[in-house]
Amino acid sequence: MELNLSREQYEKLLELVYLGNWLINAYRTDDYLEDYAEIVSLIFSQAEKAGLEGKAVKDQLADRYLPSFDFEESLSDYISEYDSCCFWEELLNRLAEREAMKEFGNLPLDKIDLDEFLEKKNKFLRIYEREVEENGLKNFDLIKKS
Repeated sequence: MELNLSREQYEKLLELVYLGNWLINAYRTDDYLEDYAEIVSLIFSQAEKAGLEGKAVKDQLADRYLPSFDFEESLSDYISEYDSCCFWEELLNRLAEREAMKEFGNLPLDKIDLDEFLEKKNKFLRIYEREVEENGLKNFDLIKKS
């Protein structure tokens, strides 16, 4: 297969490949997905030929190409923005789900009407979103039951 890209397009491809692999493998330890790392190496192996010196380095021990430290650093804002967005979205959704479930008391899950649950959840989600927009985490406290 042959793929013809301009220098700018290839640089964007490097960014996409790095960020995609980061999304898939950054949190993994024992279950790291090597197939993706191999594709990263393959794509980054052509960086110098494409006139993008400094974007990739060769790991001699592993015999593979990796993104350079500077390249990784240049994309850290995307990762930080993504992490922040995921954090807030997940936190607020879980809090809203918790509050919605409280509205149903001890009713078994299979007896809860999904539409009613979603309506309650969305009501709480809007409340939490407004609170976080206005105050961040300032008014969130952990209350331990004794």
